[in-house]
Amino acid sequence: MKKTTYLLSLLGFFMLALAGCETKSPFPDIAHGASFVAWPDPLPAAVTAANINIINVPLANVASANMAFTTQSANADEISKVDAYVSHVRGTVVTPAASTAAPHGVMVKTLTSLNGKEQLSVSELLSKTGITAANLRANDRLRVRFVATMKDGRVFSWQNSGPGINANALGTNFTPLLDVILQ
Repeated sequence: MKKTTYLLSLLGFFMLALAGCETKSPFPDIAHGASFVAWPDPLPAAVTAANINIINVPLANVASANMAFTTQSANADEISKVDAYVSHVRGTVVTPAASTAAPHGVMVKTLTSLNGKEQLSVSELLSKTGITAANLRANDRLRVRFVATMKDGRVFSWQNSGPGINANALGTNFTPLLDVILQ
């Protein structure tokens, strides 16, 4: 009996020592992380997982086309900013190539509304990537990636899978990207 009491006391002391050494995150726990959704505007007639992140633009209208989308955030007051970055994708070639210094592409702008309508001109997206309209081909993509920075300093993008990130195109609470497909 004395041995059991001694072992239980020793185990209790060990558990107290572990609990006392617990390190806490410097960031507050926010249940939903970054809640930011971007939808093509207008939405496709039949929304599917294959087309919810796609904006089609005819090659003939590239010079005057716009990428229009609607934004929605359930916790906009916790988000400091959402930046839009662009890259050109042809097959498996991405321009500019992702690097440690620029993993998301080229910065286009900080969005002005987290609950409203936004618009980016396709010609501006092309100029940021250094691609001219004359060099475009059918099925080229202009990939616009979103990076949300929370007021507590956490950053959410296509690269991480922290709280609030879900890649499901229909049930997402964070949209990592929208693709402008040139046809």
